[in-house]
Amino acid sequence: MRRSDRRLSDESAYEIIDECEYATFSTIDDDEIFSVPLSIVRSGDFIYIHGATSGSKKRLFHSGKEVSIVCVSHAKVPNLSKDEFCKFAQNPKKLGSNVFTTEYKSAILKTLAYEVLESDEKIMALRLLCEKYTPKYMEAFDEAVKFSLNKTNIYKFKIISMSAKAKILK
Repeated sequence: MRRSDRRLSDESAYEIIDECEYATFSTIDDDEIFSVPLSIVRSGDFIYIHGATSGSKKRLFHSGKEVSIVCVSHAKVPNLSKDEFCKFAQNPKKLGSNVFTTEYKSAILKTLAYEVLESDEKIMALRLLCEKYTPKYMEAFDEAVKFSLNKTNIYKFKIISMSAKAKILK
């Protein structure tokens, strides 16, 4: 990491993972880079996703395949008052880092991918995903799982290493 002053703790990295709306997964598929944004949830040192029973995820996310995951939980450009902008405009050295910039919190994970085959773990992962993304509909979860469990694959990604960083303006 070039800017070690922006490095965050592992605890902060877990918070970024938990708060992100989606994450981008990247791996090598033959000689091409495969990269896709996916809805995620974390349990311990595992990231879980769901997918179809066939397709790219089925082909790529199994047997300890190396996958990089990027999570961003915060990204925004400055929203300065006219006075704040004028103050920075009078000092051009400050423009780039205070006006023409982006605040962010991000985590980059190195993982190993596995297909989840055990029904209890699949249901646990689906429950966590639904609690994160559709919490107000959880009363129908058990019925939905009965219908969809055999039509849905679950993949887990063991976190091997991670780094996180942030730039937050004052």
